[in-house]
Amino acid sequence: MPVLLVIVVVCAALLCVRVVRCVRPGLPRAGALLLALAGAGCDARAARDGKADKDGEAAKEQPTPVVVGVVERGSIVSTISTASTIEAERQVTVHAESTGRLVDLTVEEGDQVKKGQLLARIRYDAQANSLVRANTSLEKARVDFDRAERLYNEKVIGQEEYLKARNALEVAQLDLSDRSREMRNTKVTAPFDGTITQRKVTEGAFVNNGAELLTIVDFDTLVARVFVPEKQLDRIQVGQAAEVVGKAARGRRGEGKVLRIAPTIDASTGTVKVTVSMPASAGAAAGASAFLPGMYAEVTLTTDSRSDVLLVPKAAVVRDEEQTYLFTLVGDASAGFTAKRVRVETGLNDPERIEIVKGLGAGEPVILAGQTGLKDGAKVVRVDAQGKPIDAVPAIAADVPAKKAE
Repeated sequence: MPVLLVIVVVCAALLCVRVVRCVRPGLPRAGALLLALAGAGCDARAARDGKADKDGEAAKEQPTPVVVGVVERGSIVSTISTASTIEAERQVTVHAESTGRLVDLTVEEGDQVKKGQLLARIRYDAQANSLVRANTSLEKARVDFDRAERLYNEKVIGQEEYLKARNALEVAQLDLSDRSREMRNTKVTAPFDGTITQRKVTEGAFVNNGAELLTIVDFDTLVARVFVPEKQLDRIQVGQAAEVVGKAARGRRGEGKVLRIAPTIDASTGTVKVTVSMPASAGAAAGASAFLPGMYAEVTLTTDSRSDVLLVPKAAVVRDEEQTYLFTLVGDASAGFTAKRVRVETGLNDPERIEIVKGLGAGEPVILAGQTGLKDGAKVVRVDAQGKPIDAVPAIAADVPAKKAE
């Protein structure tokens, strides 16, 4: 126990003994001494408790370290970023339209083809024979009809026989048309300019009518379909630019355009579908930096932009239910600073900054870090990004270690 405290306790005990003797002269000396020591112990405990309370109050008044910046003026661009999968609008699977053995398969995956180009052929022996028979039947039907028409004009045969001959000619013509189409269908041709992305059969395989043969993709029709919140719909227009960045594959970056905006809103999600066309060099011919169907990409649309406005970092903003606040500083370095919570109105925002429409002016100090849990009027001390104090610690905080040392 410190010497000073011992002296205080002894003096208090002697004083209590005198008081007891004055009040009750007959009280034994030993009882009086015990009563005095008890009183002195209470006084000592009260002194220690008082000292602890003062230390706690001093500890509570220690300032909170904060990083401080200022409200700046600048330009801001508001954007919407959403993920999408690249796909081609013109992509077809070529099917066999005839039955037979596949021959003369002339293309492979990755080959570029032109519209109408021969890709493969189906063996056409049966189709050729059917075409010959159809031609023969047509010639006979035409001869029969010519004879029937002559005899009908000469009143030799009746109208019924004439109509029967004419119907036979028409049926023969239709049969020849069908057999000609089957013959043409033995040729597999490209429906449009594109690239072979998948070969599903091999040469020599027997295919049935409707079998899948090849997949062709037109890389000039690559698009990304994104879903934009309904509240941003009025800020998007057909033809505006959109930045497309590949997420998984590096080096994929380009500027597309809004191609279409769906005329309806998805009621379950509150979003509208926006189709973004890919850059002109996005196809397979662009090489290693090309966008390819199935790639995962991020599409960024610019919704608004403003210049010469008040800006603060997003991290400085504190939200309390529907209200938005910032903490500014009151005071000076010599007397110490306190935090002041100010309600503000915000505008546009980008990934790092937010516009301040009302509440603070340019150049005013604002707490950028350390404001979490901070109360209005709390004492603060400015520190740098590494946590080192910028100003001298206020006197009330500096006295705390000295009291503890006593």
